[in-house]
Amino acid sequence: MMRIFYIVAMCLTIAFFSVCGYYSEQVSSAKYNAYDYSYNSSDPYSYNSYNNYDYSKDDGITQEAGYITMAFFLMYVVLYLLSIIKIKTTTMKVFSIIGLSLTGIFMIWDSIMISSPSSISFDETAPGWIFYGVVMLAFLIVGTIHSFRKKV
Repeated sequence: MMRIFYIVAMCLTIAFFSVCGYYSEQVSSAKYNAYDYSYNSSDPYSYNSYNNYDYSKDDGITQEAGYITMAFFLMYVVLYLLSIIKIKTTTMKVFSIIGLSLTGIFMIWDSIMISSPSSISFDETAPGWIFYGVVMLAFLIVGTIHSFRKKV
């Protein structure tokens, strides 16, 4: 049963990369369009033109991306908790504890991003999410090998 969970999680991790790339591009283009509009909508030398930046477009996209990535993080938490329970090797216990710790840190970072999207936008955090995905993919490969080896 754990074999299936690990294989599905590896497929979802690949989807996690595409979701991160998509939302990073969406937030980045929303920021660019808002800056372009705010600086070109009126006299570029007036004081008011610098205060016209509209955060609402990229804020909504950032929150949406935060909720979607939070679902991925919760999936990793469930997978690593099941790994601690089902796979009894010391290596998998260590990888699961490291994975849970790293996921906890990223969940805190994600909740900060969701709560204040004007301060931290998704295009700024996407490189960290990609790093997290690469690490989780490595952990999932090790977990898949151990789940096939131990016949869990």
